[in-house]
Amino acid sequence: MLKRISHIILSALLLISTMGMAVSKHYCAGSLESVAIFNEAKSCCDMDSCCRNETQVYQVKEDFSVPAVSCIPVLAELDILGHDLLAVGLLNAPVTEVASLSFIEAPPLLPIQKTLALKEVFLL
Repeated sequence: MLKRISHIILSALLLISTMGMAVSKHYCAGSLESVAIFNEAKSCCDMDSCCRNETQVYQVKEDFSVPAVSCIPVLAELDILGHDLLAVGLLNAPVTEVASLSFIEAPPLLPIQKTLALKEVFLL
């Protein structure tokens, strides 16, 4: 339940931030009288010289699309294994025999439910 609520809140924040939000403020004699979001602020007077309205639009200007070609720059390359030391070690290593492994009988088949679960294929 908490996961669902957090997803709804995050998607609403993303939607509002990309759509933008207009905040309108009404000042009368230099002091803030009213604030409105997505509307015009209520005026306390008939727009005398002492009153003024101010509107600001807050919007994220970031483009959330992925670039067509993205590559990770190579900052540094390190030779960790030391190829020269590895090659000399392999050339001087003694030759050993490799034992072969063979089965006399095939392993038993798994039940169909287990096989489908391992492959994650379910046909309805």
